[in-house]
Amino acid sequence: MQSSQNPRNLREKYQSWIGKRVTVGLTTFHYLCGTWKAIDGYDAVFTIGSVEKRIRLDEVDNVAEAPGAQAEYFK
Repeated sequence: MQSSQNPRNLREKYQSWIGKRVTVGLTTFHYLCGTWKAIDGYDAVFTIGSVEKRIRLDEVDNVAEAPGAQAEYFK
């Protein structure tokens, strides 16, 4: 894993999003909208509706705050 993909660097980069409702684009060409709950090791933990979803931190491509009326999803 490259130093830019080091979990510590990625944790620092994404720490401010924890607890917020976000829209996330992934490097795997998937998207999700949900609440970013935590960073656990190499994984970002999201709640999408009533389901917990774990995504590898190095798959997160971009993050933006989700509008309040936005439906929660993973596709």
